[in-house]
Amino acid sequence: MLAKVIEGRKIGRTLGFPTANLEFFNSDKMPAPGVYAVDVTLRDELFRGVLSVGNRPTFGASEQVAEVHILDFARDIYGEILDITVRKFIRKERTFDTPEALKKQIEQDREEARK
Repeated sequence: MLAKVIEGRKIGRTLGFPTANLEFFNSDKMPAPGVYAVDVTLRDELFRGVLSVGNRPTFGASEQVAEVHILDFARDIYGEILDITVRKFIRKERTFDTPEALKKQIEQDREEARK
């Protein structure tokens, strides 16, 4: 699935897990809401990542977004085209009581994506 990296609200960055907000070229191919282990191809480089699709209920958002946290990655890629391949469904989207509880879950999601 091809997607362009667009500006987001930078919530992931404040949690210590920067994400690339995505605009899929074919929204019909976007996965259902949830969290997924993915492969991310940027140009000719392959990375592992965690894709979240949903409305970020912990932060009171209502619009559906897709964002990917690329493991072991720290580059500015705004405007780049990513090829996202879903490897595994990790969990359903859910609301967390605190940002700290969400951070703990993201760590678990990252470990699952590394497998």
